[in-house]
Amino acid sequence: MNRGPWHQCGDRSQKLVVEQIEHGAGVGVILSTRDLSYQKAEQYAAIYHDLGAQVLIDLQFYVPGFTNISLASYPTHEYRAKISQMQPLSDNDLNGLTVALQEINQNINADGIISPAIIYQAGRPDTVQTNARLFSISKQVGDELGIPTYATVVLGKSVTSSDKTLEEILSPATSLLADGWYFIFEFDPERIPSQVESVSRCCIAGLRLACTGRPVLHAYAGPMALLSFGFGANAAGIGHCQNLWKFCPERWQPQRRRTGGTKAPARFFSRSLWGTIVYPDEVARMSIGLQEQILTSSPFSTQITPGKPFLSITRWNANKHLVHAICSTVAEIAAVNEPRINATQAISLLQEAVKLHGTIVDTGLTLRDNTNVYQENWRLVLNELLENQSSDFDYLELLRT
Repeated sequence: MNRGPWHQCGDRSQKLVVEQIEHGAGVGVILSTRDLSYQKAEQYAAIYHDLGAQVLIDLQFYVPGFTNISLASYPTHEYRAKISQMQPLSDNDLNGLTVALQEINQNINADGIISPAIIYQAGRPDTVQTNARLFSISKQVGDELGIPTYATVVLGKSVTSSDKTLEEILSPATSLLADGWYFIFEFDPERIPSQVESVSRCCIAGLRLACTGRPVLHAYAGPMALLSFGFGANAAGIGHCQNLWKFCPERWQPQRRRTGGTKAPARFFSRSLWGTIVYPDEVARMSIGLQEQILTSSPFSTQITPGKPFLSITRWNANKHLVHAICSTVAEIAAVNEPRINATQAISLLQEAVKLHGTIVDTGLTLRDNTNVYQENWRLVLNELLENQSSDFDYLELLRT
């Protein structure tokens, strides 16, 4: 598993990812079967490989009863409905699913197998059993193809609500003979996870997986990828839109038709704030000095210069800028393969972000989107992680010697 930022694909991600890799951002790509047909997945996988990126495909069995046109194009589709009934798959079903998994991963030349899995739920031993069966056939495919098999550990909110339920799921999950982990943590609905308790549990769970000595891909990390390497992850999934910044099961539920609504202004991601700011509305109210600190650049925001006339940036180009900015920072952190140091790097960035947000508040400006509510809490979480889980960090150091 390549170490560093990975592109978590979603709606309209494919060409965006090509541009990012061409500009040096990202070491791998996670294809989304919800958003990309089987035929297109084969085509784009070849393009990403040609650009030097590793490629994995997430078959997204999380909510197996859900289907759409893209999912229906895959040979694994017929087994989703059977799994949604939570009944044991017959030998014929298991054999058919094994063949389908092999076909898909072989045709996209996958660099590893992401085991299909449903959401782990507290008090549901059947979810543990189903995921163990799905992993078993995935491992068979991975061994046959000569590539690693990553067990999907997708922790639903009923699991993450307490330390006890978290441990009850992590124990059987980590007993799987996986070559690594595709780690997903469900948070309460909010734009970016900010609650100390839930972010702390996410980091502790990720650290627990990392202490198995096998690589962890923190999926649907988004801006929280800043923390991923500090809890021992080897890779973090970064996407362009908010429903890729954290795991949202609602993406695999029937969608309501959207009506009306106004066109929202672009949100500019600032590396120094580690958050977004409305452009140009909020930026225009700041001094040139503040603008120089906030308007961090990327190849997708070259038209924006502090103190110069405000040129428009589309929401789509703002998304491209966000992905590049996060990937660039994450790559800098990942360049050092030491979780303790990675956590300290993130803490330093967050400390500076908190100071800068404080300076903005002192000017009387309140930023929209609660874009300053999580940085200090993330800093606290990492500090506590370093202090309370010191023995785990010691163990990770031993694993790397």
